[in-house]
Amino acid sequence: MTHSSITEYHANLLKLPIEKGVIQTEIEGWLQPIEAHYLYECAYNSANILELGPYHGLSTSIIAKAKLDSGNKGTITTVDVFQNNIDITKNNIQKIAEGVKISYNVNDAVNFCMLQNEAPMPIFYDMIFVDANHSYEWMKLLTKKVQLLSDGKILFHDYYHRSTGVKQAVEELLGPATEKIGSIGVYE
Repeated sequence: MTHSSITEYHANLLKLPIEKGVIQTEIEGWLQPIEAHYLYECAYNSANILELGPYHGLSTSIIAKAKLDSGNKGTITTVDVFQNNIDITKNNIQKIAEGVKISYNVNDAVNFCMLQNEAPMPIFYDMIFVDANHSYEWMKLLTKKVQLLSDGKILFHDYYHRSTGVKQAVEELLGPATEKIGSIGVYE
């Protein structure tokens, strides 16, 4: 299978070293090459992006690099429940894509989305990347909240992993994914 690429960085995401099926970079995380490639493409073509669950910022770094390469329009909002993860993510992003507009938030993703939905002028995102708590109950609650903020694609990571409740929870609310990219279920 061949994949078209937007930039050299984008093309190189498919060529990174792999261990146990996921790319290996200086930033710890779990993305298959095809997932990283798709994430970059979606971010490159999006203005306002919401990322739920950055861990140490592997996905954030790819999203931020895409934003930088596309002219740095819009913003990235990233949310993690752990302050340490946000601190590590910030540090990693400063090395890769300094100057990209990123709002770092320490909060539970469900609580964050509830607050956004209740705001007098909620922000709508043309790309939402969900890679947070993978339990069925939590994901079902999050999906109810996050779909109200979407004005484009929602990407659910680990959607196709049997050991998570992601697919069941999301499909009960949104139906089947419109596209499968690695373990990402895509909704448009």
